[in-house]
Amino acid sequence: LSWDEFMDSMDDDHDDDHDDDHDDDHDDDHDGHDEEEIYQAIWNESDTDMDGNLSVTELEHFIHEMEELDREEGVGYAVIHIEAEGEYGFAIPHDVEMFILSEGDGHDDHSDHDDHGDDHSDHDDHGDDHDDHGDDHDDHSDHDDHGDEEALAYDPHSWLDPVAFKAQASFVLEELKKAYPDLADTFQSNADAFMMSLDKIDTEYKAAFGDGGTCAKNSVAANHNAYAYIAYRYDIEFVTVHGLDPEGEPSAADIAKVVEKIGEDEIGVLFVEEYTDVTAVNSIVDQTKSSTMPDGVSVLTLYTMELPPKDSNDDYLSLMQKNLDNLKTGLSC
Repeated sequence: LSWDEFMDSMDDDHDDDHDDDHDDDHDDDHDGHDEEEIYQAIWNESDTDMDGNLSVTELEHFIHEMEELDREEGVGYAVIHIEAEGEYGFAIPHDVEMFILSEGDGHDDHSDHDDHGDDHSDHDDHGDDHDDHGDDHDDHSDHDDHGDEEALAYDPHSWLDPVAFKAQASFVLEELKKAYPDLADTFQSNADAFMMSLDKIDTEYKAAFGDGGTCAKNSVAANHNAYAYIAYRYDIEFVTVHGLDPEGEPSAADIAKVVEKIGEDEIGVLFVEEYTDVTAVNSIVDQTKSSTMPDGVSVLTLYTMELPPKDSNDDYLSLMQKNLDNLKTGLSC
């Protein structure tokens, strides 16, 4: 089936549906254009051999995705144009599925679609259709130790990575200079000093956790999954009780997983956030008591900076330094 043949069939169906209703022609045209772009994206994803036609197997996948689209209560899409190479993060709600498709020059190499592989893991009923993509994920195996790609995609705490935060600061700097051109030199001077501090933090984290670092371990236990960016940047493995929602109620299996990991990797510290009541993790502390750790794990703080600091003298740089010091304690550095 070719794209033109598919669109011809869709046009026929569309005409039949609207023969008796012409009151909202402008809205219909706009919606139709949006629909066509969505269909085109799904078509491109299904056309795995990039020959412009869908084989029987590819068509089965296309039909399945179209049915999934129809079942969704709300479907939307965003077109993102990347003007320069770099690292980018996108924060979306935890209950929203995000499928990343590329187009333009990037579409010439289908390896750009590696990102969908994990996104389709929930659709077991058509898992066999993706056998041809299995090898595409070999390149990601190096990152298995610090959480899967999905965790990184949905974690909103990008500012805990000083390199990512530097990119964000650069964007803010340029916008401030546009809005207040008379103060451009002051903004630039302040930003230069701040970014030098971010570079220093990054260097210190790498010295502790990077290749040849001073830390003997790389496994960390925490009560909240807020550290995907730190984990990815510095190759630290986090096992957490809660997901992205720190207020969620952990299951017995979640707690057992953390306790087991603490025992396996001889982790001596459990990290909580600044505003977490330490008594909330008492059960985990009790379960980690052993002959080698009679008092169970110690509890230290990692600052996620989701709320203003309790100490008004603290700022981003001081809290990132405290995080480094506490991580080094927890990892026997």
